[in-house]
Amino acid sequence: MPESLPGRRSALRLLAAGATLAALPRGGAEARPLEQVLSTKKLRVGINPTLPPFGLFNERNQIDGFDADVARELARLLKVELEIVQVGSPDRVPFVQADRVDLVMGSITRTVDRALVIDFTMPLHSQSMVVLAREGTSVPLNKPADLNNKDVKLVQVRGTTGIPWIQANAPLAQVTLLDNYPDVFRALAQGRADALVDVYESVLIPMRNQPDVKWRVLDQVLGTMWTGIGVQKGNASLRDAVNVALFDMHARGFVNQAWEKWFGGPMRTPVPLNPMF
Repeated sequence: MPESLPGRRSALRLLAAGATLAALPRGGAEARPLEQVLSTKKLRVGINPTLPPFGLFNERNQIDGFDADVARELARLLKVELEIVQVGSPDRVPFVQADRVDLVMGSITRTVDRALVIDFTMPLHSQSMVVLAREGTSVPLNKPADLNNKDVKLVQVRGTTGIPWIQANAPLAQVTLLDNYPDVFRALAQGRADALVDVYESVLIPMRNQPDVKWRVLDQVLGTMWTGIGVQKGNASLRDAVNVALFDMHARGFVNQAWEKWFGGPMRTPVPLNPMF
């Protein structure tokens, strides 16, 4: 018996809906809650080894650095083994979403956009935007306001956080945009620019790689960003346990000691000890 027109329309709607669902990207795999991490006795932590001193390869070709020290202490407190998984900056959020890691590090700054797709622990460390100047500039640079001068030459990496600050606070300065940090530091070292506005933790290693240049970091911090540890969205049991462990590590000075070990000095902006996380 021929199918009625309304019935055919319903079938077509169901087929179309099925095709639409099939075309949609699959969601990430379900996260391992705390009890599964404890039962398997393994904590998988994503670390970026190309972001020294947060992550780097040591002489044994093993991933080391500040993040690795923190991850090892977290695993010790949770009484599990640590498995370090290599990630790059673009991989950090997708690896958590796909349950390829339980936690992700790599200087993952807490932002609203990221908070929509992953959860964050309490802050592990801060990131501080500062002015880095070389000695012997033609215009004295003693405070950030001194940058707002038509004779000041700034050099910046394209798309970095310092550019909006310059646009708002130092519009008179001459600004040259380059594609990477080696080129920026070469311009500074050669005297083609006077200063750079950037995140202190990002410029520390390039500064050390130019030992013949006398650098000055102005005392005033222009802005502070907070960096936590990424957890898959909704994995509250693991996030809560890591929060308690991080509070313990902050309270007894472990985080600050590890920071000074790898960065050679204290955090520009210390993380406040907040029992409410």
